[in-house]
Amino acid sequence: MIEAAPGPSRPEATDPRIPRRDALVTRNLIDRWAKDRPTKVFAKFDDDGEEWTYADFYQRVLQTALGLQGLGVEQADHVLVWTPNSREHLLTFFALNYLGAVYVPINTAYRGRLLEHVLAVSDAKLAIIQAELCPRLADVNLAALSKVITIGGPAECPLPSATFEDALMPTAGLLESPARPIEPWDPMAIIFTSGTTGPSKGVLASYLHLFTNAGPESWPFVTEDDRWFVNFPMFHIGGMATTYVMLCRG
Repeated sequence: MIEAAPGPSRPEATDPRIPRRDALVTRNLIDRWAKDRPTKVFAKFDDDGEEWTYADFYQRVLQTALGLQGLGVEQADHVLVWTPNSREHLLTFFALNYLGAVYVPINTAYRGRLLEHVLAVSDAKLAIIQAELCPRLADVNLAALSKVITIGGPAECPLPSATFEDALMPTAGLLESPARPIEPWDPMAIIFTSGTTGPSKGVLASYLHLFTNAGPESWPFVTEDDRWFVNFPMFHIGGMATTYVMLCRG
């Protein structure tokens, strides 16, 4: 059994324009929905029809977060995620945010100088990588990167590595809470721009930024009874933000 230690407390923001944490901070949302609607389905996968309820999702996120914490990931750390859409990608995204860490997804087409550029800009020490992409790391400056976790089995890698199953799926433990409450204005992700004429820019995205960009005020047509087909890669804002929006809607 994996459990989460109670988080630190701090008064909510007093500015009425800023929503409460349990409306937009993913850690608070995951806790909230697991308690309030544990049997409701959060995710369904197209390969085999598997469904995760909010209670399932909560436990899986805690498991992945505990594995990340065991690798030394702390609040505000940047962690690179270089994989196609998958169960593991979804869990990594929300587990990083559950710790208060910053999710940094990058395009699976990156290689060479562009890959080198985003590695440097990301300032990440840890990367979660699809196994078949690992050989591309051999040809570039790895900047601060020092450890790799692979999805899809082991891979030849120029850095110390372990598989997702071995590193991020502990069976028991107590997940420590962040040093301070995760705030709406904290960065939840760094999204690298697409459609650009030069090297992709890393855009700091806070919870509040993404919530107001696609929140109830700007997307009032999305309700808790809707289902969203995620047809964009999650390294793109179209795939990442809509997944987050559906969590916000419950």
